[in-house]
Amino acid sequence: MTDRFSCDDLASEKPFLSGAEAHHAIHVLRLKPGHSIELFDGAGTVAEAVIEDVQRDRVIAKTTATSFVKKRTHDALTIAAVPPKGDRLKWMVEKFTELGVDTYVPLQTERSVVDPRKSKLDKLAATVTAAMKQCGRRWRMEIAEPQSLKSLLQQCRESDDAVLLAHPGDTVEATEATDGCRTLLIGPEGGFTASEVQLAADYNARQIAWPDSILRIETAAIAFAARLRP
Repeated sequence: MTDRFSCDDLASEKPFLSGAEAHHAIHVLRLKPGHSIELFDGAGTVAEAVIEDVQRDRVIAKTTATSFVKKRTHDALTIAAVPPKGDRLKWMVEKFTELGVDTYVPLQTERSVVDPRKSKLDKLAATVTAAMKQCGRRWRMEIAEPQSLKSLLQQCRESDDAVLLAHPGDTVEATEATDGCRTLLIGPEGGFTASEVQLAADYNARQIAWPDSILRIETAAIAFAARLRP
């Protein structure tokens, strides 16, 4: 498997790696001139390249071929999930990236415990990059700013997104209401409150649940993401 690296500037004939990407290439993989690599910018472009020079903190490559894939827009999948505690959040974001989720929204609800700060969200961006390198994804998953349930529901109404609420009770099959862009809501430990369930219903959210089991935040998020993936 060709080693993959994130590189913002693929318009140049001789793109270069710096920072963490250069460190990984030089000190972890110990790549040398002549080694074939693949570069991606997270915005649809992938380039085949060959390393020309390895410096102390920079890797200079020469592009041999590029390709571009347009971003999926008509059936985008957004997962709005309350952040779980500890490393479970990082693991969840990693799996979202692998599964092709388009956007992750850290959802804030009445029973939320974790309120991720900017520094933590920045680290999650690095997790997305690492997962992209492994899974071959072209478009970077967006990590949105934390958002309240009501604010997100209003946004979905304005954009005409289908909304699915993961909550035990009367349910519909996830695929019944998934034409077009979709937003899936995953609540905290203890679930959404009765008032939040009613609020979602007022915004025409469809309720779904995993049969015969109550799942943890990250388990529910991954399970439904896999089922809803276009």
